[in-house]
Parts: sequence; structure tokens; C-alpha cells
Amino acid sequence: MSAAPPSALLEQWARTVQDVARGYALTFDDFLNDLDVRHALSAFPSTPELDALDAQFRTHSYPAGGCVWGVENAAAENWDKDTHWYYWRLPRAPGPAFGE
Repeated sequence: MSAAPPSALLEQWARTVQDVARGYALTFDDFLNDLDVRHALSAFPSTPELDALDAQFRTHSYPAGGCVWGVENAAAENWDKDTHWYYWRLPRAPGPAFGE
């Protein structure tokens, strides 16, 4: 991922949260890429805007049975369920393309 200012990352995450709230119409691979945007934001201090977006994302998603990137990736990247919580969630209303 190319370096982007936090405002650009926040805008991308806001679009993802809106997509998840409306019903995520994109594919599972697109969702993984969108979660990587949230992961990139973890390199920056939290803001009230990010906290609000995260709360909305949690409302419109549910806990997955495991890391959506897979156990191997979680171990290789040292991700854990508490710190990298977004990788352990799925949209409540995925569209038909999500399963393809």
C-alpha cells in the first residue's frame, strides 16, 4: 500500500463503513483489502472520528469465527483478536458477490 496521509485513510475507512452499513456489495477479497485500510490506520493515533467509524463498523458487522485472513496470516503477521479486532469481523449484510 502506498503511503497516504491519515485523512485519506480515514476517508477510505469511512467509505468502507458506509458500504458495510448499507450492505456490503463487493467481494470478500475487496473486504479484505478494505480491512487492510483499517490496519494502516492503526499506525496513527486514534481520533474521535476513527473511534466513531469503528463503533459504526462494529454495529454493522459481527464477530467471525477466526481471523478473516486465515490462521496462517494472523500468525505470520502477529495479529491478535484484541488489537486487530477488525480482522475478526464480517459484514452483517453481505451482497451476493461476497461469496464468490
